[in-house]
Amino acid sequence: MSLIHFQSTYHLLHQYDSIKSRAPEILGDFYADTAIYHFNDNEKTLTFTSERLIPSVSSNRKRMLLLFSNPHPHSIQQGMFLSPSVKGRESFFWTGMKEASWFSLPEESPAPRRLAEIFLNLEYKSPFELLFYCYYSFPTRYPEHIQKLFGKDFFKEVIEPEASQAFSRIIQNEQPAAVVTFNKSIFNKVSTQPVGKYIARLKHGEVIQNVLHGTEKKVPVFLTYPTGWRYDSDYKDLRRKSLERVKDSVLSVEDLVLSVEDLVLSVEDLVLSVEDLVLSVED
Repeated sequence: MSLIHFQSTYHLLHQYDSIKSRAPEILGDFYADTAIYHFNDNEKTLTFTSERLIPSVSSNRKRMLLLFSNPHPHSIQQGMFLSPSVKGRESFFWTGMKEASWFSLPEESPAPRRLAEIFLNLEYKSPFELLFYCYYSFPTRYPEHIQKLFGKDFFKEVIEPEASQAFSRIIQNEQPAAVVTFNKSIFNKVSTQPVGKYIARLKHGEVIQNVLHGTEKKVPVFLTYPTGWRYDSDYKDLRRKSLERVKDSVLSVEDLVLSVEDLVLSVEDLVLSVEDLVLSVED
């Protein structure tokens, strides 16, 4: 397994047989990869491999959590989020983020496992420390396949509560300055106010943002185009501009906070100067 991989187990009990019978069709060719999916007929469990990237070193950069729906099994096999397709084509995510100056890599076209090392060890240049996280940990080819495989009841009673609790823990433990998501459904799950149709809003230059719900600290959450979105002749430019606006919004908030802190320090210095003057007059 890659350094970003971890395993979890679902106890399927009386639903085991029906879920296992649906698995070959829904999971496709990946069903045969027991390193990703392992059905245990005796214990009626399904153990699976997922991914999460939290840097193994710390820095003074602002932490940004990149929030995805769930892992793709091909990326699990390759060892890094959003790995090249089975045809070898680079994900639009990487080209868009690089073109929007979210980061620059120390080498050209690193292999997936090397790319994971780069982000784990903060070997890239960026104003941010980037965390990669999936709201749902179970890997499928498409997000909607999770409920299709497990059924509404198991999804609602087991998968949804676990995902919500795990997300709350990651926010509490890692303390990101902001969250960026690429999926409207996930944005609506974690933000205080949901959104409806949003692609046209992004095209018109709007920065779609809110704050996470259920957190003590107000953490901004942003929504941008899906990682595979290409339904416009200018999709590359539209994606880049949206990512640039999100980045600039986060950095401008940081600059505002720093300006306020500088102002407070200036006022404190002024007060001290006045106190010194008063003391001098009294002497």
